[in-house]
Amino acid sequence: MYLSLPPFHTRKEVMDLSDVIKENLLPFLPAKSLIKFMCVSKEWNQWIKSPLLAFQQSTHFTKLSGFFAQRKHHDPTFITLDSTSCGVPMPSLSFLPESVDLLASGSGLLLCRGREASEILYVCNPAIKEWTALPPPLLYHGAGAGTVLAFDPSARNIEQRYNLICAVPVLGCGNGSELSFELYNSRTHLWRVLDNTLVEMVEDLAVVGPGFYMKGVAYWLTNAGMVVAFDVERELHEVIPLETPPSLRVSEGVLTEMGGELCYIGLRHVWRDRYEIMIHGGMALSLQRGVEITIGEVGCCRFRILPGFDGKTVMIVGESWIYCYGISDGSLQGKIGVEYESASANKHLAYVNSLVELF
Repeated sequence: MYLSLPPFHTRKEVMDLSDVIKENLLPFLPAKSLIKFMCVSKEWNQWIKSPLLAFQQSTHFTKLSGFFAQRKHHDPTFITLDSTSCGVPMPSLSFLPESVDLLASGSGLLLCRGREASEILYVCNPAIKEWTALPPPLLYHGAGAGTVLAFDPSARNIEQRYNLICAVPVLGCGNGSELSFELYNSRTHLWRVLDNTLVEMVEDLAVVGPGFYMKGVAYWLTNAGMVVAFDVERELHEVIPLETPPSLRVSEGVLTEMGGELCYIGLRHVWRDRYEIMIHGGMALSLQRGVEITIGEVGCCRFRILPGFDGKTVMIVGESWIYCYGISDGSLQGKIGVEYESASANKHLAYVNSLVELF
């Protein structure tokens, strides 16, 4: 009597371990590691250079890799969370045609503006030194404007297209200010100024800090103590009040995601080395709870919460360290040494080490 095996067992091929790793592991690794692995073999080199792997890696690898930092009138620097696996070949972005200022980041891409008179906008992937210059916008994006780089790596975005959503203050609106919205689409290579605008009875209305993007909606903090939300698909906006205590500087916190919902995380100094992480959520972004922490650098002039919150750990940058605190109990999870140039930067952008290609 003979044992009959199911057809899928008889057709199963024996795969070499190298092929298993190549097809099932590489898409989950950061770009720096993949670039190192190009020297394994000609086959691996061709595979890692292929657009298909770039798409798979940008879809599967979403872990925070570090932060691009920039002080005013200085070149950008890069803070890596793992120097062995996550990094970029030119942290100052010197592969671009000119010196630039950082504007926004999203899933491995950076948006920068040239410092020359033309103020050209560039979108680049610093991991592979690939970049593209954008056509000039229709509005002037000066001080107080904010841009969100909306990029969703997914099976529905096989061409890896992205959008820019810009909130641009326009003065001269009666006793207040007007906030206009301008959009750029990488598929059409065109800018559009939308008809709907936000009018607030606040003089010199301005966006503060980096914008935030989640679930198809762009968000900006403003100096008026409110959050502006813009739905990219419906092209509609709304204002969300941000209820913060007077002692909390809105611009020192970050908008982020927690439990699938928008939240704001701020930092309040209590006494000496004691601080409180303040978590705001709900429809009104009101204070939900506070978490007390102790920071070792007594007398440091400034502490800031960094973007890229993962739902469990808050990262705070000081004079020479990034401190990682558990959001549940305020315990110190670890710290990372940071050079003064990066720690003292007035702008930090979250970055994911990706192979995403620009089309």
